[in-house]
Formats: sequence, C-alpha cells, structure tokens
Amino acid sequence: MKRTHTTITVGNTSTLVLAADLKREHLLLINDSDEIIYISFGQPAVANTGIRLNAAGGSFEMTDTVYQQAIYGICASGSKKLLVTSGK
Repeated sequence: MKRTHTTITVGNTSTLVLAADLKREHLLLINDSDEIIYISFGQPAVANTGIRLNAAGGSFEMTDTVYQQAIYGICASGSKKLLVTSGK
C-alpha cells in the first residue's frame, strides 16, 4: 500500500481535508495544533459537531472500513495544522 503524508491548514470555516477517493484504504488524522479541530465526513464541518480531535496530538484512524467520500475540518481561530496520512 502506498501512503501519502500531507499537512492541511484547517480554517475557521469548513475546510476540505481530503477529496473523495474510492481507492482509499487507510486514513490517519493527527491534530498538530494548539486548538481543537472537528472532522466531518461527506458534508461541511461544523464546530462542536462530528469527530473531535483534541489539541496537541488528538488523532483518528480508520483501517478496516475506510470512509471514501470527502472529509472536512474546522477549528475556532483558523490556520491550524492537521497531519493527514492516507493510503491506497
């Protein structure tokens, strides 16, 4: 499996983290910032809703059944770093 590592800057409005990819087989998201980031699958992210990634290393991983539609993120102040690893 080929893995891709990227850093996404998440804004204070819904930010596309990963586009839909029907071949995605692995997903790892790590919050590399000092602020909570919320993740949403298939629809724009909304603060205080969805999957919460705590500041300074909060993470979410999918390995068996991986969501293949678009993934979005949002944070309170904007310009926060989200580390993304995905595999095909």
